[in-house]
Amino acid sequence: MQINPTERYLALMLKAMQEQVVPALDAGAGKSSAEMVCGILIELMKRERGTPEMLADCVREGEQLLQRFKMALGEPAAAVDAEPETAALAELLARHAALTDELADLSERLVAQAIDERGALLRAAAQWEVSYYQQQAGLSAPVLPAMEAPGKPLDKAILQGFLNESAIDGAPVEVTELRQLTGGFGKQTYLAKYTDSRGAEQDLVIRKADATPIMKHGACNLRNEYDLLSALAPLDFPAPKPGLFCDTYGGVDGSFYTMPRIAGATPGSYLGGVEGQVDESVFLQLAEHLAQLHQVPLSQYASYAETHDDPRILTASVSETYRYNLDGWKRYIDAEPHLKSPHLVWLLDWLEQHVPDDPRPPVIVHGDYNVHNVLVDDGRVTGILDWECAGFGAPEQDLAYIKPHISAHIEWAKFVDHYLAHGGHAVNDEAMQYGVVYATLRMVLAINRATSNLQSGANQDIRYSMVELGFAASFLGQALDTAAS
Repeated sequence: MQINPTERYLALMLKAMQEQVVPALDAGAGKSSAEMVCGILIELMKRERGTPEMLADCVREGEQLLQRFKMALGEPAAAVDAEPETAALAELLARHAALTDELADLSERLVAQAIDERGALLRAAAQWEVSYYQQQAGLSAPVLPAMEAPGKPLDKAILQGFLNESAIDGAPVEVTELRQLTGGFGKQTYLAKYTDSRGAEQDLVIRKADATPIMKHGACNLRNEYDLLSALAPLDFPAPKPGLFCDTYGGVDGSFYTMPRIAGATPGSYLGGVEGQVDESVFLQLAEHLAQLHQVPLSQYASYAETHDDPRILTASVSETYRYNLDGWKRYIDAEPHLKSPHLVWLLDWLEQHVPDDPRPPVIVHGDYNVHNVLVDDGRVTGILDWECAGFGAPEQDLAYIKPHISAHIEWAKFVDHYLAHGGHAVNDEAMQYGVVYATLRMVLAINRATSNLQSGANQDIRYSMVELGFAASFLGQALDTAAS
């Protein structure tokens, strides 16, 4: 996966400063952008202070790895200069990009070969790609790291027109507030208020597709997410209840749907973890709701599977479901532009080679079940949010995903016992490792596409710089670390 060049970051910073920070420095959006600009400035400082030397070592290691690949494939390999001449950062970046492409191409060829070194070389190429991000993240800087999509953004007038044309209240309503929440890289979330025909104020949540989506597969597609939640809506489960869906209206740059607002607040963030004190009962409630979700019969999603997924999963085993899912991901990768990546080649190969022998029927999997996607009100879990990672597979996908966060606060065995006591499935320890690695596939692809969108100029939103600077080392490294355990 090619590294974003300096000039792209500088262009993003300039756009953010001119269009967001300067006009609205005292507003939430301006403050958030300013903090992210600081993060990019720190990255540029790192590139001035330590990146060229580190990258030169990465390039030299990549060239040595390229030799090993060519020798394994029986091709002539040029000697690597142990003491190469000092190169400018731009030259090093170009060589790293060329090596990435060459190693990705050779990895794809090696996948088809039955040689002893195959697995070790594929992994070495994946580790080489990740090593840049991990070392760059570890470089010191003097301060801590703290554009806008094309098209027309959603505003109060557009939302009011849509609600009235949809006769949400049977009579004209007036939208009095529309506020976008910070965060969220896959979708945008807004809080809205409107006055109904009786003069009473009502709350709405708006879930909107991004103008330049970083993921379009499965429930990451907004319509698919809406239909999945619609299938869950009749059940007594604390998921959002979708209301009106809008494909296009008023020139807005993405589809959106409405839902009633659920009382409560999130107790934490993905990278930040739990913020403040959270009672143990909240974590045990998460175990109860996860057990409840995993008990829902697949027939509940029959229409969804027929329309948006693979209907074979309705009668498949977990093993078969994983293979159907991987085939679907490969078709998606072929259909959508992505940056070449030896790590991605390795990851897909590892997942295909290690599908667990699991005859159990699959369950609905939330895919991002964690404290950052939960609403808590007065000690009670009131909502399980963000279903864009949902799909079908083994219950261990959700359990493995949440385990590190739960274990930081209560005993994991206590969480599992509570999950089992409320109807959860017996935990297959061997499936836990696979669940973690499988979960990273979606994130690796999202990181790849987000990086590609910035490099091509398709996305000029400065928030997405954090995908490379904040998430790449974590998720790409997690796949390698877990697969090796």
